[in-house]
Amino acid sequence: MEIVNNAVSGVCSNEYKSKNVTKQTNEYSMKTDTPETNDRILGIGFLHEKNSNISYGMRAEYADNYSEATPVIKVVVRRSNGKEEYNININDIDPRNATEIEMFALCNYADAKGIGTGGTFGSWQTLNYYRDNAAHNGYFKQTNGTDSFDSVRQDWMAMVQTMIKDYIEAGLYKQSLDGKGLLGIFSKFAKTSA
Repeated sequence: MEIVNNAVSGVCSNEYKSKNVTKQTNEYSMKTDTPETNDRILGIGFLHEKNSNISYGMRAEYADNYSEATPVIKVVVRRSNGKEEYNININDIDPRNATEIEMFALCNYADAKGIGTGGTFGSWQTLNYYRDNAAHNGYFKQTNGTDSFDSVRQDWMAMVQTMIKDYIEAGLYKQSLDGKGLLGIFSKFAKTSA
């Protein structure tokens, strides 16, 4: 077992956050007429082009038909040839059998609802940290790319459970607690097997 990326658990200085994160958030902010949501944008992330240094931005936002009963999150992926939009119903996501884009929507939705991990960079970044290490250790297929982010389904809960064990064995207790936070989110949405 090897841990390859410990940066997510690092500290982001207030000066950096005020100069960079605020600008980034404001750039994407939009208002909505939906009373239960003040800002439409929930979070941002990146997809990497396979075998390239090119990254494309993606953002999660409340869809026009969002409601508390039917929480639909729109994920917008910007590419060099335009943008693609995906409407994802949070109620249809099963973290035991989900795509990367579904998990991106779920993590950002959880953060917006106050049930996320509470980490500095959000639940999506925490899950990325877990995924990168799990893929490096051979436990998980790396799908952080434009060729598979919306088609490859995996068991994200099992991956996090396996990595929690690795982090505990390595003495990385903070990281193992982050994983327990992720499992807390996922357990609210996991479908029971028949």
